Amino acid sequence: MALYTGQAGDLRDAPALAAAAEEAGFDSFWVSEHHGIPDGCLPAPLVLLAALAGATSRIRLGTGLLLAPLHHPLRIAEDAAVVDRLSGGRLVLGLGLGYAEHEYRAFGVPAAGRGDRLESLLGMLRQAWTGEPFSAPGLGLHDVRVTPTPAGRIPVWLGGYAPRAVDRAGRLADGHLVGRGEPGVIDDATTHLGAVRDPADPGFTRAVIVTVVLDEPGGGAASARSAFAAQQRMYESIQDGRNVYSGLTGTGTGGGGEDGDGAGGGLLLGSVDEYVQVAGSADEVVRGIDAVFERLSGWARVHVILRVLFPEPDPAVQLARIRTLGRDVLPRLAHRRAPVTPR
Repeated sequence: MALYTGQAGDLRDAPALAAAAEEAGFDSFWVSEHHGIPDGCLPAPLVLLAALAGATSRIRLGTGLLLAPLHHPLRIAEDAAVVDRLSGGRLVLGLGLGYAEHEYRAFGVPAAGRGDRLESLLGMLRQAWTGEPFSAPGLGLHDVRVTPTPAGRIPVWLGGYAPRAVDRAGRLADGHLVGRGEPGVIDDATTHLGAVRDPADPGFTRAVIVTVVLDEPGGGAASARSAFAAQQRMYESIQDGRNVYSGLTGTGTGGGGEDGDGAGGGLLLGSVDEYVQVAGSADEVVRGIDAVFERLSGWARVHVILRVLFPEPDPAVQLARIRTLGRDVLPRLAHRRAPVTPR
């Protein structure tokens, strides 16, 4: 079981949140990447994970997702290796394409062909992390070397919703991460992944981010809903004119990459509760998360990531929520948690 934060807030609070997640019993802590968005989203996930490595000792640290085409491929390889070293082999590198055109313009990176560049990057990373000289002409790299090497084998997961993106993850990556854990989205990914990847393969992870609002003392439900609604309105405003869920939810909202098309905009579903996959008391949250695991029960390795931290002003509310989940929810889902594979 994992914990996800999609915003930066006061970065000085992040080590305490990650340490609290570790103490509460979460298996991993995830951060995402966005640029130039007025909700405090994090622009440098690997930099923050390097800091969190020193504040934690057990919990895995993940990028969900790093917007790979915006970065030089050698920089990704080197920074990931350093974070993996600092954390003692705890990094999970999630990569994606993103959907915000303004981010590509800001970095002066062409959006066309970014899916192909991501595919080339995956092979290059494995070469780079051997520590031996290598070349990747398609990425403009010739006789280069990455040192130091990672502490272990860094799992690389890919995100995305559209068939091409899901197929890419199934063929080339160690896992697929879907950012909205609704039944239709999960089932559609299952269909596409099952065509290219054996569900019994223990080397492949099905990962799903599930938005959770806990209506319990210490859960800060009103604060969570208000902050999530503001964030969702902002996301939909920059996604206007695109259906980045490829029509799966019928809303035109979310984030899935270059392979989708269509239209979107506004808070299309009205109430923010329509965007929350699991909500209610601790009992209801346990049942809701357990249903997600059950939906993925045909896969050998499943990782459910709880999105419970939103851009709220009071870190004490977030800390209390993490502790409540650790006390009242996680122990009741222990039978669903996959063992951590030593690296």
